[in-house]
Amino acid sequence: MSDPAPQTAQESDSLNRQLEAFRAAGRDLQLEPLVTQKALAKFGVEYQTDLVDSLEQAIEDSIDGYHKIIFTGHRGCGKSTLLAEVGFRLTETQRYFVTMFSIADMIESSAVDHVNILFSIAVRLLEDAERRDAKLQPGLKQELYRWLGKHTRIESKAVESAIETTGEAKATGGIPVVLEFLAKIKSTLKVNSVVRDEITMEFARKISDLIAQINVIQAYIQTATGKTVLVIIDDLDKLDLSVTETVFSKNIKTLLEPKLRIIYTIPISMLREQALKDNIKANVKQIHTMPVCKFFSKATVHQADRIPNSDMMTLFNEILAKRLPAHLIDPALPDQMILKSGGVLRELIRIADLCCDRAMQKIRRQLRQNQFEQPPVIIDQAILDSVLTDLQISYAESIGQNDFDLLLGIHREFKPKDMKDQRFLDLLHGLYVLEYRNAVQWYNLSPIVQDLLVQEGALKES
Repeated sequence: MSDPAPQTAQESDSLNRQLEAFRAAGRDLQLEPLVTQKALAKFGVEYQTDLVDSLEQAIEDSIDGYHKIIFTGHRGCGKSTLLAEVGFRLTETQRYFVTMFSIADMIESSAVDHVNILFSIAVRLLEDAERRDAKLQPGLKQELYRWLGKHTRIESKAVESAIETTGEAKATGGIPVVLEFLAKIKSTLKVNSVVRDEITMEFARKISDLIAQINVIQAYIQTATGKTVLVIIDDLDKLDLSVTETVFSKNIKTLLEPKLRIIYTIPISMLREQALKDNIKANVKQIHTMPVCKFFSKATVHQADRIPNSDMMTLFNEILAKRLPAHLIDPALPDQMILKSGGVLRELIRIADLCCDRAMQKIRRQLRQNQFEQPPVIIDQAILDSVLTDLQISYAESIGQNDFDLLLGIHREFKPKDMKDQRFLDLLHGLYVLEYRNAVQWYNLSPIVQDLLVQEGALKES
């Protein structure tokens, strides 16, 4: 008899290759926005180009040079990627000094306030000026770093000495000791609540001093580079509503005071508060909204024989295909995944990623049990159904019977009875409810939440 070991090893290798294919797909399906040019080149598609053009025009055509832009939309609809694209486009013109950062990289989410948002702007502008070799006057530069050190309790003498010694003849990429100092500043802001509180307490009483310092930094970067300064602050929309309400409801005018172009992202649920919306509109020319992709119109969305928009389905299939190779999934399933996303890009990526996890579990089980005589593992209907069931359960954990009544009302009427109802705002912020725009604004349930209501017997299946 022949030895079966070589065949077994070969079959084991085949399963391991399948495992690596799903592992690679999982890496490509991480829920991170495309904020680098490399990522955009690999995964980017032509998406909401009119909105990119609109934002670019709003920045370019600012009359007084101090224009602020409020940008909103559902979490996960692609705002960060779109803002990165705007930033790259303007940088390529050689006319803009663009600083883009996530507030989550600077401040603990529960501790964000208007003061540390502004302080973060100052820190990030100085960091980007250093990395890009903006030739700030050494004397002024020393003063700015002394100011940073004073307010963050970080000794700045070594930095001031390095600046004085190096002057403008510094190496490309920044002075190492200065970059190390800035890294300490960012780390302190992120983790040291005592320092953050001191900064907030001091500048809350004299916010004009902080704004004046930002204006000084902006003016000197503009003079040194000959470029217009633009700051893009991302992920403010991902904070808890209680935090963003305090930041924007009470301090929106303060955030709009610095004399530079700034794009702020805010939660779409915040704009259901009419007083805040009116306050913002009084201070900015236009609120820019990134809509959720619509697969169905308001008139057809509840019809059993509805047909999804072919252009949008093609677009989302292209997005998925760039991250999940076709041979790893049953060809009947991408459309199902797409429709269950409700048009939210992040939800599509999350569903596909979880399916990859289930497929890898299946392969590992086969390896563990020496089940080598099996067809290649792919994402099939059973895997997708199990993922969607788990997502239903995760949604169900945070809602009760009263929420069912609210959700059913939105399902029937395409809007809540009270647009300012806090629970509605919470559900909108949490993607239980999605906002769509045609000629009119309307609301519908996330498809997975709708499935949950059907499962619970609260809603009849279409």
